[in-house]
Amino acid sequence: MKDTKYFLVDNGSLNPEATVNLRNIAKTLASKTDLPIRPVGLMHSHKVEIHKLGGTQAETMDFLFQSDEPSEWEDVVMIPLFFGPSLAITDWLPKKLQAWQAEDTSRSFRILECLHQPGDDRIARALVERISETILARNFRKPLVALVDHGTPLRSVNQIREEIGQQVKVLLSGQVTAFSTCSMERRDGPEYDFNDPLLESVLSDWSVRYTEDIVLAQLFLSPGRHAGKGGDLEEICSPFSKSVARTELLGQHPYILDILVQRLKDLEKGKP
Repeated sequence: MKDTKYFLVDNGSLNPEATVNLRNIAKTLASKTDLPIRPVGLMHSHKVEIHKLGGTQAETMDFLFQSDEPSEWEDVVMIPLFFGPSLAITDWLPKKLQAWQAEDTSRSFRILECLHQPGDDRIARALVERISETILARNFRKPLVALVDHGTPLRSVNQIREEIGQQVKVLLSGQVTAFSTCSMERRDGPEYDFNDPLLESVLSDWSVRYTEDIVLAQLFLSPGRHAGKGGDLEEICSPFSKSVARTELLGQHPYILDILVQRLKDLEKGKP
C-alpha cells in the first residue's frame, strides 16, 4: 500500500497571519479526520520571515517541487482551501504534479473538489452567520449588505460568487434594506464586465441613496493582503468607515471545516 501525503493548500501569502490561519485549519482538520494534514501554500508563503511564524518556516508547493523531498512521495492528496476553480488549482498545480508523476509512473495524485459545489449552501449559511454576528455586535437595524470577493478573470469563478450571493440574499430575506454582490477589483476591458459592480462603486452609491449602515460580507478565507489588517479592503472602506462593518473571515467557520471533512470522507469512500 502506498504512503499517502495529505496537503491542505491555499494560494499562499506574504502575510504571516494567512499562514497561521492555514495551520490552524489543518490542525483542526487533522483532529477531525485522524489524518496527517500538512498546511502548504502554493506560492509566496516560504518568503515570510520565520520569526513572524513562531520559529517554524512556512512551506509552499513551489518551493517543495524545487527540493528533493517529492522524490520520496508515492501518493499525494491535495485539499484545496479555495472557494472555486481558480487557475492555481486547475492549471498551475496539476502541471506541477503531472511533471512530478512523469518522473515515476508508479506515483499518483488527486486534487479534491474546491469548497463550493452547485446546490450546497453551507458557504452561504456561514456568511449569513457572520453577517448576523456583525449586525448584533453593531446594533444595526435592517442594514445594507454587500458580498465582496476579490474579482476574477474567470467567469466560472465569478458564477460561484453569484450563486453564493443568491443563496445569501434568500437567507437574508426581510432582514436587510438592500443586497449586492461586488468585486474588490477587476481587469480592464469589457470581457471582464461580469465582475461589476466594484465595491467602491457600491459603497459610494449607497452612501448617497441610503442612510442605513452597511455590512460588508467578506468572501475571503484568510487575512492576506486583501482582507487582512491594513489590506486593500480596509483601504477601500476607509472613506466610509463610520457606516461600514466588515464580517469575520470564513476560514475557520465550522461549515468550512465540515466541507473539508466531507471531501476526505468522500475520498475514503472512493467518490471522485
